[in-house]
Amino acid sequence: MSEDNLVTPVSEQPRRNSFATIEFTPEVSKQCLKQLEFYFSEFNFPYDKFLRTTAEKNDGWVPISTIATFNRMKKYRPVDKVIEALHASEILEVSEDGENTRRRVPLDLSATRNARIEQSRRTLAIMNFPTDKEHEKITDAQEKIESFFHKLATVNQVRLRRAQRKNFSGTVLVEFKTQEEADKFLTTYTGEGAEDLSYEGRKLDVLTKKQFELQREATNSKNFSGAGQRSRSFTGRRKNMPVVKSPKNGTESESAITE
Repeated sequence: MSEDNLVTPVSEQPRRNSFATIEFTPEVSKQCLKQLEFYFSEFNFPYDKFLRTTAEKNDGWVPISTIATFNRMKKYRPVDKVIEALHASEILEVSEDGENTRRRVPLDLSATRNARIEQSRRTLAIMNFPTDKEHEKITDAQEKIESFFHKLATVNQVRLRRAQRKNFSGTVLVEFKTQEEADKFLTTYTGEGAEDLSYEGRKLDVLTKKQFELQREATNSKNFSGAGQRSRSFTGRRKNMPVVKSPKNGTESESAITE
């Protein structure tokens, strides 16, 4: 795959030197601004609960120090250069104190539900990406997989799903720019006579988002069915099933990257 009142900014020195700095060439500044504008775009902002609720509580403003902690933004240091990049945006503006940013023209969120339905229809689930590269950061995998899909079609976003312990699950949700693009991709790589879609020597499986969600529901139902399903305590625990202690660190359910 991004809280009550406006977050009080941390001191300037720690915030701006928390990560190694890079040279902000014109190309780097362009990439930085593209990522910032994506967070506030119609393709992400209405569906990013954290970012949306933070903005709603603060007249649309979001602390730049908060955005700088998002995984895709951590490489852009110092933060002063991020603020400089924001000043070049025609979509976003920077507050007078230089600490916050927001859209110049707010999005109309009243149509979010219909937009989400349309977004879901033009989203495909691509499965079986390699997950055994422990040395590879998920942000690096994100960029490589994004590049892979941008060569195949016009896409709005690519979201890597996480499994237990925040590791990449091997499944990617790809939102295409148009319904026609999604349909074309699905026809090309599924069904009789379809072309093989592969990544680093692995054959990939392509499903509609609805098919993927139904498959997940069926898997979850299977995992929780069987002996003991009908006999539960009022807390929901199966009375005749052994109690298994969770590991100390616990596990996390599958979720998409949202920064």
